[in-house]
Amino acid sequence: MSDLFVKRLAPIICSVFCTAALSAATPQEDAFLKVWGTHLRAPQDHKAVIEACQTVMNKSSTLGDFLPAVKTLAAWHLLADGNQADAVRIFESALTAEKTPKPLVRYADAMARRWLSRLDHALVEKALKEYYKDNVEYPSSLAPLLNLPKDKAPPKADRFGDPWVYKTEEFSKLTGLKNQRYTLYSNNVGKQLSRLGALPLTQY
Repeated sequence: MSDLFVKRLAPIICSVFCTAALSAATPQEDAFLKVWGTHLRAPQDHKAVIEACQTVMNKSSTLGDFLPAVKTLAAWHLLADGNQADAVRIFESALTAEKTPKPLVRYADAMARRWLSRLDHALVEKALKEYYKDNVEYPSSLAPLLNLPKDKAPPKADRFGDPWVYKTEEFSKLTGLKNQRYTLYSNNVGKQLSRLGALPLTQY
């Protein structure tokens, strides 16, 4: 899911490296390159990258437009390191309400929304499993779950604001069994999701 972000971010990073090589880097470029260099040297050393990100994020004024990219990098490594609560908090801080944000801000926002949607998707699946335990079948729609009290209801939509795509499915050969399996996905993230339990991933 992060591949598209990386592909779009790569030319910007390349431009930063080239600019820094041809002339004195700005403090913002220096701060970003320090973090990105740590990630490139040891992408599986999550604690080292998180620490590098926190060092410059604590002085966010020195990052300028690079701050959202550093936030998503930090959040990804926090998630891969098993710290989901802090990952969610930082991903959410990378979201923007700007209508025409700069490219780095826009791509960081999209990446954050996609990861947050994945985590919210897991919450809906958890609620579906709880429903199944009580009813020995899945609901025909998500309405029974979404109408639960606020502290128990899962997210009604993905982080792009679009409702989940949900439907129950029939078994191909067994008959007489209804609502025993389902399909659930976000149009913005897609159907093919690796298991979150498979983290850490191999590529940011």
